[in-house]
Amino acid sequence: MSSTDGDNNELVSGRGCGHCTLCCKLLEIKQVASPRGEWCRHCAVGVGCKVYAERPSECREFNCGYLLWSGAGEHWYPARSKMIIVLDHDGSRLAIHVDPKRPNAWREQPFYADIKDWARRTASQSTQVVVCVGEQHIVILPDSDVDLGTLADDERIVTGQVTENGVLRSFAIKMRADDPRLQA
Repeated sequence: MSSTDGDNNELVSGRGCGHCTLCCKLLEIKQVASPRGEWCRHCAVGVGCKVYAERPSECREFNCGYLLWSGAGEHWYPARSKMIIVLDHDGSRLAIHVDPKRPNAWREQPFYADIKDWARRTASQSTQVVVCVGEQHIVILPDSDVDLGTLADDERIVTGQVTENGVLRSFAIKMRADDPRLQA
C-alpha cells in the first residue's frame, strides 16, 4: 500500500462503517480490556459503540483498511466479507483478520486473488501479508502460504527470500524476539 492508495488516514470517498462493528470483535482493544475474538462489551452488534462519545483513543484513531485503501474493493466491506484489513507493525505488515466463524473466507474468490496480488506487490518492500484467524497466523507469500500456527508474545514473523538450486524462493518462519539473528 502506498500513500497514493489511501493509507494516509484519509477515508476513501463514499465509504463508512455503516452497520459494521466487526473490528469490535476481531481486534484486541487494550484500553477497555476487550480480547481479540470477543465482542467488546460496549458494542451494540450491527449498530455501533454504546459509548461512542467517550470511546477510548485506541478506537477513536482506528480505521480499517477498507475505509482507508481504495485498493480494497467494495467486496472487502467487513460486515459482508467477515474480514478486516489492518496495516500494523509500523506499516510493515498487512494483516487480514478473519472472523473465526468464517475461517476460510480469505480463501474464497475474489479475496484470495487480492491477497496473493498484495503479497506479490509488497514482497520487494519487505511488507508481510499475514492472514489471522483467531490466534492462527498464515503468512501469504508470492509463491506459497505458510501456516505458522499461533504466535507467542515473544515470537516474531521473519520473511525473506533465498536462492535454492538457482531458484529464488520466499520463506516465512517464526523466531523468538530475543534471537540474536534478528539483531543482525
